[in-house]
Amino acid sequence: MKNGDNIVILVIDDDAVVRESIASYLSNLPNHKYCVLLAGSGDEGIDAFHSSCPNLVLCDINMPDHKGFATLDTIFSQNPSQPIIILSDVGNTEDVIRAMRLGVSDYLFKPLEDMEMLGISIENALNRARLIEENTRYRKNLEEINRELEERVEVFQSDQQAGRHVQMRMLPIPPQDINNFHFDHRVIPSLYLSGDSVDYKPISKNKVLFYIGDVSGHGSSSAFVTVLLRFRIAQMLREHIQGRFRTEFSPAYILTLLNKDMLDTGLDKHITACMGILDDSNNMLLYSVAGHHPLPILYSEGSARFIEPKKSSFPIGLMEDAEYFNETLELPEDFALFLFSDGILEHLPGTSMQSKEDRLLEVIASCKGDFKEVKTGLNLHRDIKVPDDIAVLSATGL
Repeated sequence: MKNGDNIVILVIDDDAVVRESIASYLSNLPNHKYCVLLAGSGDEGIDAFHSSCPNLVLCDINMPDHKGFATLDTIFSQNPSQPIIILSDVGNTEDVIRAMRLGVSDYLFKPLEDMEMLGISIENALNRARLIEENTRYRKNLEEINRELEERVEVFQSDQQAGRHVQMRMLPIPPQDINNFHFDHRVIPSLYLSGDSVDYKPISKNKVLFYIGDVSGHGSSSAFVTVLLRFRIAQMLREHIQGRFRTEFSPAYILTLLNKDMLDTGLDKHITACMGILDDSNNMLLYSVAGHHPLPILYSEGSARFIEPKKSSFPIGLMEDAEYFNETLELPEDFALFLFSDGILEHLPGTSMQSKEDRLLEVIASCKGDFKEVKTGLNLHRDIKVPDDIAVLSATGL
């Protein structure tokens, strides 16, 4: 399936204005051939789904009489891999988690004031469907994950299984080119649910937001915190794009808000995090570190080094008066940026923290910042058994 060529998109929404605005936008996109079908109710949507076999479904989950979720249930029961983007005019975390458990590709909030974000979401969903269809290796990985989950039925409770499912569904599909940057990542789960999370999303024509977060502890509560983390950051991003964010959209301020959110939950959890914004208009990195270790690593011109922030900050969710600071770094023309969760330090050989950190730098330098080579050099194979989740995220310039 070639993205944008004769793609059938089914829009199910009881609001005629929403349906027509989406149809108008998609039908007039340059260099795309979207055939848009409209349905004003769940029943009409199911009939259209049967008759048209759409490549993508946009479905409102807040239709009367809970028809939105009933429609999702019906579609997924007949095609479990159907790409679906849900639309919602209510910022309800429970609805989002419920929909993600079913297997939706993305969720957007109405009103859709920025249609460009809808276009990006549709392209991502279609790319995801194409990768799943064409990439045998990826299908094999999904089968291995399913087998692994089945083997752990006696170990995990139902909430832990749901937490793992939500985590894996919400991770971006690597690799991805966003603006003029190339992103890749790998997350290796341990036996027990934990809280490693990575993400990268465009926030404007030139800027990309990325982060790595590691929630304290294990189990379903830690997994749930990663869902809240992603949901809250997505909410802030939406507010920024719509011009409703209260101040400058920066890593430090986002971490400040997340710190308050975590303390308000009363979950007795904290998160170490490193968050940054890459800007390809000036090749600058704006970043903030919240008690995260190891520090980000920058590779350039044959050598690798830790990026030392001028001011240190506490993890998110520990202290009410914690301060977070923006740091700037001008990036070289050719660079590779690596972020790791602290699980990598338990995985590496060595008797001291210094020897483990030196090993990280040595591998990245010897592999010349190449993500695939670094994974091999650190023995980060998907089937290894690790005591703690390991997450690694890489960003390079194109």
